[in-house]
This record gives sequence, C-alpha cells and structure tokens, in this order.
Amino acid sequence: MGSNTVVGALFQEGTSQVRPPYFNGQHFSHWKVYMETCTMPYDIKVWRVIKKKNLPISQLKDENGQVIVSTNPLDLDDYTDEQAVVITVNAKATNLLYNAISGEEYEKISSCETAKEVWDKLEITYEGTNKVKETRINLLVRDYELFQMKNGEPVEEMFSRFSKILGDLKSFGRPIKSREHVRNILRSLPTI
Repeated sequence: MGSNTVVGALFQEGTSQVRPPYFNGQHFSHWKVYMETCTMPYDIKVWRVIKKKNLPISQLKDENGQVIVSTNPLDLDDYTDEQAVVITVNAKATNLLYNAISGEEYEKISSCETAKEVWDKLEITYEGTNKVKETRINLLVRDYELFQMKNGEPVEEMFSRFSKILGDLKSFGRPIKSREHVRNILRSLPTI
C-alpha cells in the first residue's frame, strides 16, 4: 500500500462548520432545527438576524451630532467600521439561507429582501400560518399522549416513531421534557 493511500484513508474529508444544512423542500421541521443548531455556533448574531430582523445600521452624524442625510447610497469606503460589521452580519444571514436551499426553494423566496423575510416565507410555506401551526401542534400532542407500541413492532421502530413526534414538536416550539419521554415510552410498552 502506497503512502498516499494510507494518508487518504486516515484523513477523510470533513464537514465544514460554515456550510449550512441543505433544504430541498422535504422534512422542513427537521431542517429548521438543524439550521438553528448549525447557525448559532457559527455566529449567534446571524441567527438573531434570521429569527428577528436585520440589525439596524447606525446613521452617520457630523461633528455637531446632526444626522447626515444623503440622497446617494454610501460608497463602500464611506461606511464606518461599526456600519461595516452590521452590514456584514446582515449579509451573512441572507447568504447562509441562500446557500442552504435548492434552486426550487430559491424561486419561492427570491423576492425576499432580508433573511427574516426568507425564514418567515419558508415557515409559512412548510408549516402554514399560526392557526395551522397550532392545529399541527395539537395533533402532535395528541399523538404523543396516545402513543402506543404496535403489536409485533420492533423497539427500534417504536423509538423512531416516538422520536419523530418529539422532533416535530420541538420544531414547532413545543418541546417535551425528558422525564416525560421516559414515562410515556414505558407506558407504551406492552405488559408482560
């Protein structure tokens, strides 16, 4: 075995911490949770921009503290360091979302101007309005409360179904505490 083969076997290509999870229109609830999990360690300010709104760009003021009103957009060299940082965070948020979605998904959000608008559009497209979300949450809570192991179902499959319900609840902002999970799983197992 040549030395290049050994090196290739030892050092496999890793994943990038800045590469967002890819969304192709399927499993939005899971992508949404994964997106938050990956974005926050990258830059929590970027996640804030995605969830809340663009950071405001401070206005330029003259030596008397009066706001300088300009009819022309500033040249890149005219921004202060503080303004450049804010613009960069806002742009990173939008860039991260654009890089996380397929071409088909891009068509749905191409008219959005901010990362928050993109995020909201995707949520409404895949989760619906607040009323629809509440209905879905209620159905998931019902599935959780009535969860039972099916006859002849392997434990792995039962746990997978249960985990999906928990993941979906979490993505809708309704996580269930761990101690309740154990109680519900034990309750769903057949008695011997």
